[in-house]
Amino acid sequence: MKKLSTIFLLAALGVQSFAVAQSDPLESLARAKADRPWFAQFMSGDPVVAGFPGESDADREKRVQKWKDAKFGLFLHWGPQRAGGEYVIKADVLDNFNPVKFDAEEWVLTAQKLGFKYIVITTKHHAGFCMFDSAYTDHDIMDATPFGRDPIKELADACAKHNMLLGFYYSVWDIKHPDYTANIGSPRYAVYHQYMLDQTKELLTRYGDVVTLWMDGEWVNSWTYERASEYRDQARKLQPNILLVDRIGQRRLGDGDYGSCENFTPYIGDNIHGRLWESCQRFDGGWFWRGKDTSQSVPWALLNLVDTVSRGGNLLLNMGPTPEGLLPPVSVTKLQPLGDWLHQYGESIYGVERGPHYLLDWGSCTRRGNTLYYQIAHWPTDGKLIIPGLNGSPANSGISQVTFLGQGPGTPLKFNQSGDNVVVSVPLKSVDPLMSVIKVELTGPPNVDNAIRPLSRGLRPQTGNAKVNTGDYFLSSAFAKIHGDDLHFSLSAGAGGQRENLKGWTNPAEWAEWEIVVETPGTYELQVNYSSWMDSGTFSVEVAGQTFEHRIEKSVHKRGRKSPFAAAFQVVNIGKVSFKDPGRYNLSVKALEIDPKAIQYDQGLMMLREIVLKKTP
Repeated sequence: MKKLSTIFLLAALGVQSFAVAQSDPLESLARAKADRPWFAQFMSGDPVVAGFPGESDADREKRVQKWKDAKFGLFLHWGPQRAGGEYVIKADVLDNFNPVKFDAEEWVLTAQKLGFKYIVITTKHHAGFCMFDSAYTDHDIMDATPFGRDPIKELADACAKHNMLLGFYYSVWDIKHPDYTANIGSPRYAVYHQYMLDQTKELLTRYGDVVTLWMDGEWVNSWTYERASEYRDQARKLQPNILLVDRIGQRRLGDGDYGSCENFTPYIGDNIHGRLWESCQRFDGGWFWRGKDTSQSVPWALLNLVDTVSRGGNLLLNMGPTPEGLLPPVSVTKLQPLGDWLHQYGESIYGVERGPHYLLDWGSCTRRGNTLYYQIAHWPTDGKLIIPGLNGSPANSGISQVTFLGQGPGTPLKFNQSGDNVVVSVPLKSVDPLMSVIKVELTGPPNVDNAIRPLSRGLRPQTGNAKVNTGDYFLSSAFAKIHGDDLHFSLSAGAGGQRENLKGWTNPAEWAEWEIVVETPGTYELQVNYSSWMDSGTFSVEVAGQTFEHRIEKSVHKRGRKSPFAAAFQVVNIGKVSFKDPGRYNLSVKALEIDPKAIQYDQGLMMLREIVLKKTP
């Protein structure tokens, strides 16, 4: 009964919403696209929901610096629900949710020991249950459970005390709220939108500084450009220094302040194109606590961390705290060696920039000014670490010293130039059983030749990518030199399969190009990995004086909810390429024809993930 005034207020808003539903100005762009196919609705073709419109580059750099330098975040999906959390929580579950073992200060101190620099916690997930004390609902931890405390307030105080950055997850999708809908045209959605605005005001005014607002559940038609923009404007007004994830829009290039990819580590990342990004991944088996330990290993977590940071991103690693209020004990124990590793090698992780290499198949590279750090995941068995394309002209240009990081002063490692590569002499066994790091100090900025060479090791498999083995050429969409203004690289989301691709191919005059180095002449199978929601046109691949054409066919999509992320990629063989002589070659992909409907619907020619040249016997 204590929140009746709020309920009456929402009811009043609801009465008004019946009158304006069909002319709701916050749905005007979505209504204009209502007759399009499902994939061409949502925010496709709308202006982006930029994180901070009109902000200067200098002000933006200052605003994002703390988050950007932190690199390693702890994601906490916590609440009465389990597994995915996408269901209405039963009353008996709420009656028994009493996390009396929760100790916010212990959580923060443990996170610091494990190497985390920021925390993002679920304040309201898709089930609609609020883990904070909200005046706008009784479906929260204070009113619906016996706990009787506000854990978000306690966590915020502990983070402030121990200099831990804190961010809030908040879901657009709300299964519980009676006025929420995924569709446009509802006479009562205005009530729910105001509910979101009111709750977000609580979160951004009662808990101190919030480093990021991490939204989710935005992949529906009712989350319109206008609603997202109004929500963005309020967040900015309340916390001018906050960062907004790209889910403030619908994860398009330019939405929010940084890109987000889910449950995968990109082969290259978005930062090569000047965009901040973050990968969220599950260390535990589910986002929420599942009642048993199904967590990953320390090597898995470390590999994802160094790969993500070396490619310009932050890693947001998830744990699901227990219903009793504990960080999962087994996961905490498992991750302690990673915390120890970061204490020793953190110089190569925190506050660094992405490395200058596109791809190292034996490890990763980060950069701090004129110093490069190489994290070696696969130790060379012959005592020779080959760094491809580094400062090859003139030989050894600007390389002053090579040493092991974190091993004391030590003796500098011997190195020499071999063609375009630097060869470092290393012991036959890694000096660190988890992962060794080599520090290369330069007298000036690094000069790296990123022409694509045959892989010396097969790539770590990614769902939906072509299989790439030793000796193959991997031409990621992220490596492409793009000729044009609309065609662009998109990191995308990971959910539904749409990630790491070239998109926006609506201008037939725009094209993409890669440079490759052929060391051994031969014949290669030419594979193209793409997706399209329609039969959208024809493209050509040109390389070594040979031209191959392919007509795009609609991709077959798996069943599931329709969303802007539903993209089924397909790998097609379109011919065999012969290289008669060693040397450098350019491979290009060009549009021969784009269906006018594909342009109208803002899909364009296709979503191009990668080109692979596979060595034939």
